[in-house]
Amino acid sequence: MYGMFTKEGNELVARIAAAGEKLAAQDGAASAWGFCLRKLETLSYGEGFGEATDTDVRERVYGDVVAAADDTCDFYLAH
Repeated sequence: MYGMFTKEGNELVARIAAAGEKLAAQDGAASAWGFCLRKLETLSYGEGFGEATDTDVRERVYGDVVAAADDTCDFYLAH
């Protein structure tokens, strides 16, 4: 589903992606993608979820966010 190593990990990332999709529809892709990146980073610190910031996971979430928005944004956001 999202490239996580466990079912639990995929479910947690799915929640992040769903929240990002809602935010994208309301506030645009850049805002939603920034939100998702922060949440994925936070999740990656949890025991057993280090892969949450892997490129594959991020690309899948990014695809969901951009599809839900009426616009797009850069995959790599400047901090």
